[in-house]
Amino acid sequence: YNPKIVIQGTLIPGQIAQVRLRRNVPLNVIADPNDMILRNANAEIIDEDGNSFLMRHNTVNQMYEAGQLRVDYGKTYTLQVQAVIDGKDLSATSTTTVPQQGFEVLEEKSRLGSMVYRSRDALGGLINFSIVVERSPGTDFYPASVTSLNADTSSFIYDNPFADLDSDDVLDDLIDFKYNYTWIQDAPLTAGESFIDIFSFFTWFYGDYQVVVYAGDRNFKDFLLTFEQIQEIDGNFHEPALHIDGDGIGYFASAIADTAYFTVLRE
Repeated sequence: YNPKIVIQGTLIPGQIAQVRLRRNVPLNVIADPNDMILRNANAEIIDEDGNSFLMRHNTVNQMYEAGQLRVDYGKTYTLQVQAVIDGKDLSATSTTTVPQQGFEVLEEKSRLGSMVYRSRDALGGLINFSIVVERSPGTDFYPASVTSLNADTSSFIYDNPFADLDSDDVLDDLIDFKYNYTWIQDAPLTAGESFIDIFSFFTWFYGDYQVVVYAGDRNFKDFLLTFEQIQEIDGNFHEPALHIDGDGIGYFASAIADTAYFTVLRE
C-alpha cells in the first residue's frame, strides 16, 4: 500500500470546472467513505496561457471547484494537486485538451421519439433507437450513457430475451439495469456524421430514457476503455491507463456533452 491522491474530474465547456479529490486506503481496513474525502488539499487548474485558477472545496457536493475558470473548446488545462496523506506530502499533475467545437447530437437525423420494445420492420428485422452525431474534428471517441428515468420493479421488462428474472432479482441489481453505456471508437478525425445504436439490451425498463453523448479526449477514452480490464490471465493485476504524473490515480479528462431522450412503449 502506498498513499495516493484519487482524482475524478471531467472538464466540460459551459459547466463549472469540478474535480473530486479523495484518498485511497489499504485493502485490509474497513473504509468510511467520509474519511476518504480530501477536504484540505491544495488544487489549481492552469490554462495554456499560464493563468492559474484556485479550486475551492464545496462542502455541499464535496467537489473542488474553479468558479472563475471558463472551460473553452480546444484549450489545454493542467490540474495540480498537493495533499498530506498518512503524514506524507503528495502531489499529482495531469493535463487534458478539450475537444474542438462542432460536436452535437443531430436529433432530426436520429431515431428517437417513442417506439414499442424490440419493434420490427416489414422484413422482421429489429429496429433500434439510434443517435446521429456531428463529430468534433480531431476526436475519435464518442461514449453514450443510457439512463432509465422510470427504473422500478413495476416498469421492468420481464419479457425480454436476455435474462429470466423476478422482481427480487431486479431490485437487487436495479442500479446495474438502470444505468448503461456504449461507445464508438476510432471514428474519423474529420468533421462529419457518425451513428450510435442503442440496442435493446441497454433498455431494461418501459418508459423514458436520457442519453448523454460525449466527445471525449484521450484521457477520457483511455480510462473508460481500460478501467475494467485490470486483471491478467494469470490473476495478476495492472493499473488502467492513467494520465496522471506523481502520486495520483484516477482521471482528469475533458469532453463535450449533448443530451437526447427517447421512450420505450409497452405496446
